[in-house]
Amino acid sequence: MTRHHKQKSAGKQLRSLYLWHRWIGMTAAVFVVLLSLTGLALNHTEQMGLDSRHVAFAPLLDWYGINAPDDITAYAVGSLTVASLGKQVYIGTAPLPGAEAPVSGAVLLDDFIVVGLVDQLLLLTRDGELVERLDATAGIPASMQALGTNASGRLVVAGADGDYSADSDLNRWQRSDVSNVTWSTPVTPAPALVTALQQHYRGSGLSVERVMLDLHSGRILGAWGVYLMDAAAIVFLLLAASGIWLWGKRRASARAHRKRIHRHHKTGSSDSAGPPQLAPGEQQAQQAQQ
Repeated sequence: MTRHHKQKSAGKQLRSLYLWHRWIGMTAAVFVVLLSLTGLALNHTEQMGLDSRHVAFAPLLDWYGINAPDDITAYAVGSLTVASLGKQVYIGTAPLPGAEAPVSGAVLLDDFIVVGLVDQLLLLTRDGELVERLDATAGIPASMQALGTNASGRLVVAGADGDYSADSDLNRWQRSDVSNVTWSTPVTPAPALVTALQQHYRGSGLSVERVMLDLHSGRILGAWGVYLMDAAAIVFLLLAASGIWLWGKRRASARAHRKRIHRHHKTGSSDSAGPPQLAPGEQQAQQAQQ
């Protein structure tokens, strides 16, 4: 093979490498943007509240498999409904902080709503605001299974070892006769309430921080997503290496061109002959760079 053909072949290979480098770089830019945006967001998780903000986009919740339970236990108290969905307890459509299902009952007691959990009693205003939380330290019977009121309007609970009634201040508890107790019984919640509670339950199950972490690592696509991000990292390394190599080739080509010009002037060639022509390989490289 002649020198001319070798230079022409080298030029085609160099041009092809430039084109591949360009297209792979444009594709990799998508991953660079994704990693940069998610990385910046994760660096400011606390300031942006990503750990306390939750996703409400239904298709994304479906993708994560976050579904609300179908079973809802509800108790009607005045104009409000106390309901439990999964482990969450709601008063109306608002979650009760620090309350965990199951709910043993809910009754009206004077100006308060009393919600019974397994080992706690919650005192709420008639508007649903939490006033006080009573537990075993206040003498509450353990393992409450039902809640009601007797003929005197006193609170009665069915505990693991019997039924107890409380005084008007809920400070003292004594064994109770269950013959005259009106027990709190579950009701069927309104369909609109069921829908609202299920939407809230799903929306509280996926934080924005988790989505950002999964996007950053590729885990949002499962195991294949991790491999995809691994492949992207390898591509970044190859781009860096090929970019440095192409930069070196370009500098070497420029130095060789300057030397030929220097030799051309040194030999006193006529100006009318024009500058020395580039070799075919260098022409191809310059065209690729342009």
